Amino acid sequence: MQALLAALFLAAAQANAAPVAGLYEIRQMEMAGGLELTPDGHFRYSLDYGAVSEEGEGSWRADGDAIRLTSDPMPKAPTFEVVKDEPAPKGELVVKLEPPGFGTMGDHVTGLMKFKGFPEAAELDLDENGWAGFTPTVPELIIPRVPVYGDLGPTIMLSPERGHRLILRFVPNDLGKARFEGERLQREDKNLVVYRYDAKIVFHPLPR
Repeated sequence: MQALLAALFLAAAQANAAPVAGLYEIRQMEMAGGLELTPDGHFRYSLDYGAVSEEGEGSWRADGDAIRLTSDPMPKAPTFEVVKDEPAPKGELVVKLEPPGFGTMGDHVTGLMKFKGFPEAAELDLDENGWAGFTPTVPELIIPRVPVYGDLGPTIMLSPERGHRLILRFVPNDLGKARFEGERLQREDKNLVVYRYDAKIVFHPLPR
């Protein structure tokens, strides 16, 4: 009985996947890329949009009127390492990157910060020299952000007893490899639609 149910489930999944599997392309201004969905449940993906250039591969599955992508192998996210944390006057925070910074993406650090006693995080606003002044104390933590791609790095705890002059090292790891964990693509007629980097991206099927 279990073997029969498994066979019926597999047949239903294949029937549902058949109309979706194939090659897709992006036809939008300032965008390029495509998506390949194979009948055996694998995908390949690429996107060029502004300063973003990424690709990915893994498995896909049908989910009602959508499909979901999961990267395999899962790329390693970019991160930051603290190289130096030198004392500064109380209420002062300086955050800089060790050369070469973000490479072609510059060296200006952005991210989130949080003050003790406040539940919500706020944007970390540093000037062009990486400096910010606070009264009477610096935030209790900061979370640096990868430019363009938007990934958040690790939480960096700060002492409330002094200011900080931080030098961080950016570790790109698999930057440019899409990390999908059940990423949802909506089916709209024969197209597949995903919202990524604040944009609606439409994949149009190529003739079979």
